[in-house]
Amino acid sequence: MIREAEKGKYVKLPTFLEQGFSDLKRDVIDKRICSLCGTCAAFCDKIKISENEPRPVLVEEYDTICGICYAFCPRTFLPLSEIEKRIFGEEERKRADGDVLGIYRGCYVVRSKKEDIIKRGQDGGAVTSLLAYALEEGIIDCAVITTSDNHWKPVTKVAKSYDELKEGAGTKYTIYPGVVGVKEAMEEGYANIGFVGLPCQIQGLRKVQTAEQPYEVGKERIKLLIGLFCMENFTEELLDFVKEKVGLDLERVKKFDIKGKELLVYDEEGKVHAIALDEIKAYESEGCSVCMDYTAELADISVGSVGSEDGWSTVFARTERGEEIVEGAVEKRYIEAKEMEEKGLGLIRRLEESKRKRF
Repeated sequence: MIREAEKGKYVKLPTFLEQGFSDLKRDVIDKRICSLCGTCAAFCDKIKISENEPRPVLVEEYDTICGICYAFCPRTFLPLSEIEKRIFGEEERKRADGDVLGIYRGCYVVRSKKEDIIKRGQDGGAVTSLLAYALEEGIIDCAVITTSDNHWKPVTKVAKSYDELKEGAGTKYTIYPGVVGVKEAMEEGYANIGFVGLPCQIQGLRKVQTAEQPYEVGKERIKLLIGLFCMENFTEELLDFVKEKVGLDLERVKKFDIKGKELLVYDEEGKVHAIALDEIKAYESEGCSVCMDYTAELADISVGSVGSEDGWSTVFARTERGEEIVEGAVEKRYIEAKEMEEKGLGLIRRLEESKRKRF
């Protein structure tokens, strides 16, 4: 992956429009650094990612090289400093220099004030409540979220209502090309799309939004990006391992969580089954090995559990829109929020630095 942040240099995308899928295959897929974010498949009809083939593939050969797949992929090049300038502005970009947490206007400890969301959500239901507020206020008219089937396999959902948002609450720990849900939302005619996803998926969508390219891809319809903290993600084989390890049918699993050095599996009877993270290391996605972003630095709002007490979430409001949504959700009693203490920020910084050192 080419990272330009330290150089302050922006690679003009038209140069890369000469690169086609064969180049993406050579530089990303064959090098086994594809994050399976789904950005290429979301914006090119010739590329698909199927359950049987968990990597981007061409569904038909074609001669025209448009370069969209190569230009939008977060693993080909990432002109971070220029993307930050375009999203946050020059002054905000300067203010964040040297801070591994990226640019943010405020950092809070957040919990939902909606009891029905708290019962279904994770770490206080912050993400679901923020989306519910944005949906009710008309900031977005749908939210692309990742839910799961009854065996915990991820499924993209275009949520249009409060109840549909609740159905998707909770964290999923296996990789899925969630950005393809943005394509689905556009095809359904939505004009103000919200999206929740991992740092790599946020990077891909920010490249779409800030790209200098001649094609009409509907980027103006993407209105809100909520990013999730992520140290690494796992392949679908993890689910089979969990089933065998704890002797529990996945239909009986109520929730997954990662705390400290353990993967916690909660069953429907309230029992918690702990698996050491070292035991599931073999199932880490290969694409995670080149990622340096723990806190989804390019999102409007970033959310994670680290740094907050149990039952609460850490929330970074990064853009002006993100800050307005957090403040509005507090005012309308969707969430309650407290200022983050320096101790919590210090822990998040250490994990961010750890991820960068691994890269």
